[in-house]
Amino acid sequence: MQGWRRTMEDAHLAEVNVANDPNVAMFGVFDGHGGAEVAKFCQKYMATELQRIEEFGKGSVEDSLVKVFHRMDEMLRDQRYADELEKLKTKEANEDDGEGEGGGVSTTDALDLLRRVFQLKRFVGGNSNNMGEGGSTEEAAESPEEELVQAGCTAVVAVKFGNELFVANAGDSRGVLCRAGKAVALSEDHKPAQEGERTRIIAAGGFLSEIGGVCRVNGNLNLSRAIGDLKYKTNIELPAKDQIITAQPDIRKIALSPDDRFFLLACDGVWDVMSNQDAVDFVSARLDQGMTPSQASCALLDACLASDPKEARGVGCDNMTVVVVQLNGPSSS
Repeated sequence: MQGWRRTMEDAHLAEVNVANDPNVAMFGVFDGHGGAEVAKFCQKYMATELQRIEEFGKGSVEDSLVKVFHRMDEMLRDQRYADELEKLKTKEANEDDGEGEGGGVSTTDALDLLRRVFQLKRFVGGNSNNMGEGGSTEEAAESPEEELVQAGCTAVVAVKFGNELFVANAGDSRGVLCRAGKAVALSEDHKPAQEGERTRIIAAGGFLSEIGGVCRVNGNLNLSRAIGDLKYKTNIELPAKDQIITAQPDIRKIALSPDDRFFLLACDGVWDVMSNQDAVDFVSARLDQGMTPSQASCALLDACLASDPKEARGVGCDNMTVVVVQLNGPSSS
């Protein structure tokens, strides 16, 4: 669901019979920012690339998930995919003609503009290592970083491998399992203010600032892990997992039981509105009414959408994507 945003930057995947194995399935939600191209790129390539990783064929799902997240960054840097990424970016731009209803600038657009102005002031007036001694903005504009993919996406990916579920997460999208009616968290959000994230960001040369009560990385991102965002991953002295923004996922492994009715993956636009338990209760009630997982997903998004964006203060206005995967119970498959 696009919500009240001018563009849709989310993407998702659902692959069954992964590696021609009926016991293996893969699901994912990718919440894009700065453009939809990275989210759509992951949607297209992540499942294929996972199967190409040698460890995956040997049953090492956890190691394979870590590798495939970083593999996405490697492919985004590869010039062989540059034309495809540009087409994805151009397609998105063509879909957004810049004329929203009323022709005005939305609250979201205004906030984005203010953040960019703040970032530029901090960049020009600070002691950034990326600036020349003269502090010229022209020198900054000519930086090789400008050639890097600027967009990014959070990613929460679940692989069902027989009776085991592996969930990989980088960013603030989230996975939740319904176990005997109770919500079981399958991931932890990654935010800049968290001690471990803050330590890594500063050690890698980044800085944190608070804008409108929200902690942001380098005056911009309000999350600390993502695929893409390559300008935050340029320190050649550090491994990929230690960059200012990293694609390094946390992995959770859980043994599934007959009490597990379904799990859901969703981006932060949903979690801004509902708690884990709220979402589980909502979907459970719709499944009890005879809805399919797809219908329950649509109903959940409708419930999260703000009726009036002017009064919502951003809550319920974001792009929203949810994937519901039924495990046990009526009509499960």
